[in-house]
Amino acid sequence: MTDHTTDTTLLVTVDSLRTDHVQYMPRTLEFLDATHDAAFATSTATPGSFPAIIGGEYPAGNGLESEASVAHEFESHCVGITTNHLLSQEYGYAAGFDSFTSPKGGGESLKDKGAILLERGSLPYKLASWGYNRYQRLRSYVAETAKSFRPAAAVVDQFLAEIDGHEGWFGWLHLMEPHHPYDPDGATIDRARAQRVTRRVLAGHGSEADEALVRDLYRREIAELDAALERLWNAIPDETRVVFCGDHGELLGEDGLWGHPGEMRPELLNVPFGTRNAPDLGEVVSLVDVPTILTGTEHGVGTLDRETAFAAYGDQKAAMTAAHIATGDGTYRLENGEKVADPTLERELERFDPAYVVKEDALQEDLEDLGYA
Repeated sequence: MTDHTTDTTLLVTVDSLRTDHVQYMPRTLEFLDATHDAAFATSTATPGSFPAIIGGEYPAGNGLESEASVAHEFESHCVGITTNHLLSQEYGYAAGFDSFTSPKGGGESLKDKGAILLERGSLPYKLASWGYNRYQRLRSYVAETAKSFRPAAAVVDQFLAEIDGHEGWFGWLHLMEPHHPYDPDGATIDRARAQRVTRRVLAGHGSEADEALVRDLYRREIAELDAALERLWNAIPDETRVVFCGDHGELLGEDGLWGHPGEMRPELLNVPFGTRNAPDLGEVVSLVDVPTILTGTEHGVGTLDRETAFAAYGDQKAAMTAAHIATGDGTYRLENGEKVADPTLERELERFDPAYVVKEDALQEDLEDLGYA
């Protein structure tokens, strides 16, 4: 087992959080003692990010190889709570945890449509979207529309109850705010309308006013998340080693795109990343480094001193440094999208072969469980 420098270790992952929107989380930023601007996801979707975050491995299928879980490295009490049905026992994420809670059979994680791995415009995607929209229209007739996922405040409450009485622990909390449809409690409109407007905009049918409203709802969800996390930051021991990160970003209308389709774009690949009581890191951080950061020792292919990060989605791939991103479409400056030449990074991209495989069968089952297709 790993010889940890602290008895309490915490991983907090957030779905669909943009790097440029962490400014709406002042409580969290104050709590973290280091943030890293050049941090990158290994994919633009949840199933491709979490084999890295929990296993220190690039995705090679649909889920986590159970023996790879970083939870095995901790002798202390291990608690995992996720709010995304793709991060469930069925996908291998319960491995190594003494207590693990996730939605059952698609359950409460209604925000994650599961279509994130389906190519936009394909027949499966159209069927999924049609089913999802039909399902949500039926829900809109209910007098009081329910929150579309388990709220962060409830997750924090459960986690603090589960670690009570344990001197040492490792915790992983995955929170769905601000994943679409954006429906914060503090919205200027009711929840049902917030969900309808979000769906309309993501489908490409929203007005400029709708789009502005959706961006505001997204920001409000982030602020709501920050408020919920304040209780967590205040409750855990000061010496706790903490990693806080997004699993991928979100598009908010750039080039007419919304959500997190599979394109290798900086808005999706550059993720918020912060630590507390963690080792010093290199110029670049990849989500595949998270288990190594949590334990302080090598885990999978992670490292504490990285210069280049890699990502894959289906047959697309990308390589990133602190300054540039190289994809099949060319090499660009991260700061402003200007096209540049970087032969070294382009050679790194060519050599990168994650053997990434998208298995849509399992996802289709989840879509059917959720009533989307």
